[in-house]
Amino acid sequence: MNHPDHSIYEQSFDFDESNKIHPTAIIYPNVTMGQNNIIGAYCVIGSNGEIRGMQEFEGRVEIGSGNTISELVTIQRPAAADKKTIIGNDNIIMAHTHIGHDAVIGNNCELSTGTIVGGYCHINDGAKIKLGVTIRNRKIIGREAVVGMGAVVTKDVDPGITVVGNPAKILIK
Repeated sequence: MNHPDHSIYEQSFDFDESNKIHPTAIIYPNVTMGQNNIIGAYCVIGSNGEIRGMQEFEGRVEIGSGNTISELVTIQRPAAADKKTIIGNDNIIMAHTHIGHDAVIGNNCELSTGTIVGGYCHINDGAKIKLGVTIRNRKIIGREAVVGMGAVVTKDVDPGITVVGNPAKILIK
């Protein structure tokens, strides 16, 4: 990706001092953040999303409070100035997770290591996304749903259910 403004790599963070941000994290100026967040090493937050044919990005990333965002997490911003990628409160987003542009992550969610969340996805409160899950763009994960390890989500997931497999299907006990 071309970044015409290289000063972002030398920025000092202007966030509440209760946030613990690793010095190697890259946080773009389009990011706002609440309090008591932990941002791990080599995270990139607020970079341009990948939208075919789109060159101008003006959207924002909004991060609530009390989140743990582990090392090597990427969170992209939307193209449109009136749009946001939103991370709610009290989430744990584990290492090597990617959150695409225009995505919304609710509150008290768990995104395990290696999760890929496509653009425009919505993950509702309390959802648990286990190791190595891929969620196709524009999908909705319901409140308190569980997406099992390695699942590939190609359809919306209803609230409170567990899905597993490739493609992800409802787990029947």
